[in-house]
Amino acid sequence: MAKPGLRPPSTCSLILSCSGTLHLSGVKVLSPVPHEQSNRRSQADGRPMLRTQPTTISKMGLRQQKPSVLHPFVLRATRYVVEHRLFTILTTLLTVYALTGDDCRLLFTHQPADPVFDGLTLFCICVFVLEIVLCMFAKDDYILSFFFFLDIISTITLVIDLTWIADIIQGDDEDMSSDESVSGTAKIGARTSRVVRVLRLIRIIKLYKAIYEARQLQKKKEELAKQITLEQMYPANDDEDSYDEMEVQQASMTKAPGKESRVGKKLSELTTRRVILLVLVMMLVLPYLKVEEAQQFPTSAGYGADIVNQAFDQYLASNSTADKERYDMALLEYIYYHNWYTKQLPECPITESDGSRSCSSSISFDSHVFWVGFVATNEALLLERLPKASVSPSAVADMEALVTQTSVGDQAWLYVFGHMPTNVQATLGLSWSRDCPLKDNKKRRGLSILAESFQEGQWQVDYAVPCPDDLRRAERKKYTPRLNIAKDQFDELHFAFYFDLRPFVKQESVFNLLTVVFVCIMLLLASIGFTNDANRLVLYPVENMIAKVETIRANPLAAMKVADEEFKVEEINRAKAAKQEKTRCQALLESMGCYSKRENTEIMETVILEKTIIKLGSLLALGFGEAGANIIEHNMHGVDSACVDAMVEGTRVECIIGATRIRDFSTATEVLQAKVMTFVNQIAEIVHGVVDEFHGAANKNNGDTFLMIWRVAGDDEKVSKLADMSILAFTRILGAIHRTPVLAAYRGHPGLQQRLGKNCRVNLSSGLHYGWAIEGAVGSEFKIDASYLSPNVSIAETVERATQIYGVSLLVAESVVSICSAPMAAKCRLIDRVIITGSVVPMDLYVIDLDYMSLTVEPPLGPQRWTTKDRFKVRQFLENEKDQKLADGVKMVNLFNENADIASMRFRYTLEFIHVFNMGYQNYSQGEWQVAQRMLARTRDMLGVEDGPSIALLKFMERTGFEAPDNWMGIRDLGHASLS
Repeated sequence: MAKPGLRPPSTCSLILSCSGTLHLSGVKVLSPVPHEQSNRRSQADGRPMLRTQPTTISKMGLRQQKPSVLHPFVLRATRYVVEHRLFTILTTLLTVYALTGDDCRLLFTHQPADPVFDGLTLFCICVFVLEIVLCMFAKDDYILSFFFFLDIISTITLVIDLTWIADIIQGDDEDMSSDESVSGTAKIGARTSRVVRVLRLIRIIKLYKAIYEARQLQKKKEELAKQITLEQMYPANDDEDSYDEMEVQQASMTKAPGKESRVGKKLSELTTRRVILLVLVMMLVLPYLKVEEAQQFPTSAGYGADIVNQAFDQYLASNSTADKERYDMALLEYIYYHNWYTKQLPECPITESDGSRSCSSSISFDSHVFWVGFVATNEALLLERLPKASVSPSAVADMEALVTQTSVGDQAWLYVFGHMPTNVQATLGLSWSRDCPLKDNKKRRGLSILAESFQEGQWQVDYAVPCPDDLRRAERKKYTPRLNIAKDQFDELHFAFYFDLRPFVKQESVFNLLTVVFVCIMLLLASIGFTNDANRLVLYPVENMIAKVETIRANPLAAMKVADEEFKVEEINRAKAAKQEKTRCQALLESMGCYSKRENTEIMETVILEKTIIKLGSLLALGFGEAGANIIEHNMHGVDSACVDAMVEGTRVECIIGATRIRDFSTATEVLQAKVMTFVNQIAEIVHGVVDEFHGAANKNNGDTFLMIWRVAGDDEKVSKLADMSILAFTRILGAIHRTPVLAAYRGHPGLQQRLGKNCRVNLSSGLHYGWAIEGAVGSEFKIDASYLSPNVSIAETVERATQIYGVSLLVAESVVSICSAPMAAKCRLIDRVIITGSVVPMDLYVIDLDYMSLTVEPPLGPQRWTTKDRFKVRQFLENEKDQKLADGVKMVNLFNENADIASMRFRYTLEFIHVFNMGYQNYSQGEWQVAQRMLARTRDMLGVEDGPSIALLKFMERTGFEAPDNWMGIRDLGHASLS
């Protein structure tokens, strides 16, 4: 004897299946893997094991996932926060702020509001960091992913929006004015900060995905509700060649993709990633590949500062009145040339003779001087130069006169200075006493033309700027003289002219906001455009196939419904295409041969594959049936290997078992020969159709026998209803068999008449029993059958064979009658109490009294060509009828009473007959066989035809001379001898 785990002798046939199951001479032996290890593999598989199953080779090599070190409560809490609607709204609002907040700050506020925006920016950084941390725990594939790094980068770029960080990057304007290297570095830093801010736009993709997913979910809910409404308001169209617009719309909704598949998610992520990288690289690189226009020529601000400094040096050298006047005029021309208040004029101040206005002025510029003074390290020298640098009021008045003279008439200059407000004119004539200190012991004194807020005519100052530092670093620019001045002299004392860049900054902010909107739109359009063709040609068909596979995997028996829905969509689309009117352009192109008809278009391989999946699923459902659903489900869930494990362990189920046999089948086979297959299929179509209508399942067809199953689960009311359905189904089957003209044609078959007599007809006998059964695969790796194995199956078959003893067509075991409803149980007549082989417990046998000889054959429908569309419509009708039977208000006993065929078959059985037979049976059961003989002899001929149960009981009592045996307990042993 071979020891466990050792290789058996070579004389034994050894088979190692692809599922890892060892077969030794046809005996199934599980592979020697410990049970605990098998459980660990099933958990690592990522799905619960459907049944206890043999260990497979594919699962033995499956990589286990690392268990999470976090408590499950922490994982649930993080997912709850990340997916919560309020958190999503908060991050959405902060994302919008992160994209537009800094530009809105520069556009709508002044420097005192900066701390508020800094606080909001810090709050954004904290929330985004919290979001990243939560997503690291809540999302399995987030850590080290593409969007993980982009989220970190986009969050880091928010630091640039903090004002003190931005000032450091832009540099000190005092150093920039004298050192070109510092100025160039600051320009690069400022440009880099603007460009890097573009990286923040990637957050709009997350915003878009959140909005898109929410809209898709809402859209799917609306479509589902609309589809239900359409189905209620507009039932299926019975017209064979037309469909209304509602059905077309309903069909279009059924093609909408559902939940995003892993393939779609991966493709969408890769496409979005490439689009983001493309746009970001372009926006990051392109600004560095161009030369700024400001680098072409020196500015008037710098050159004018040199002119003013030269005039002031000449005045200091000569100390003459003429040089003083030239200095005053040079300084005022500099200030008026870059007049801050001219920018506020709505139009050119020069009026031509024809009434038109056309000139050049500081209106065309976005920066204007607002502060003039000295910056010095030598305070004594500064105090000495300040009185000399101030402008006399008379010079200001002369400048105003010059402005008036050059602004009207034929003497008007091409460039107009523009007037100053009255209070500003007075300020220009004052001493330079405004002290605006600097760091590093530098002194800064001068005057500001924006020293106070006021409104005068068209001029208005709503934000006073006494010192340059009252403006943001980005809103001011300093210009200093560079000619005729040495480095030491510059450090000791120099002129400082500060320009207001707020108009330029605001315009730049507007364009930045437009850039954000434009880039967002382009990102979305590019992402949609790049993925549209892939989605339409590949992704959506693949997702439809995945959805169908998921449907079949979840419920293999739903494959037929999937096929019906797909066929309905095809028919409706075909009808819709036929209804479409050709436009004139299409008709012209078609006549010229330039336009191909839709019918001639090629079918995509994805469509062929999708329809093949549906057909394979339907064939699997038909071939395996309800008993094989577990086999299909088990193998379709095993995605780790392509091997098939058909030998799934059986499952115990509670069910009602029905057995049906074709009478005189051997004779029919000999007579019909090749046509016997058609004969059996015609009967099977009736049997299977009626059983399915009453929520049963056809299982095994073995020549002349059919095995039907009603799986019982749920509360007592549902179980009782299924039992009623099984009784009603077999009653309806008997009536349909004897009413159909298709089977009635065999009554006139010469061969059958010769062998069975002139009154031959197709007939069935059936038996019903309730009990447990093992549902699963029967066979080997070479061939399996999905069936039910149980002594109860044998009992049901024995009950069916007992119909020959009792001369009836349908026997119902006590196990079924005991669980059916009381009204349906009243339809059953108790005829005997027996012991059947396979059961140690006696059971009562009941008969449904049916006289099929009273039925007439239905008139034939005539020749009819059944198309696929006709079969589809019939299936839809039967499915609707089937669903209605599960409604709460539908009682099976009412359907039993209302059926005309059943009423006709039961018309012969009177109440008197039932009472007399019951008395006869009670005497038979109690051992009073003499009395029972008189009663049953009377019921034998009471109906005008012989009663089969009465004859069977009389024959049984006749064996002992109508004397009950001494050990008679009212139970008859219905063994194999009796059945044979």
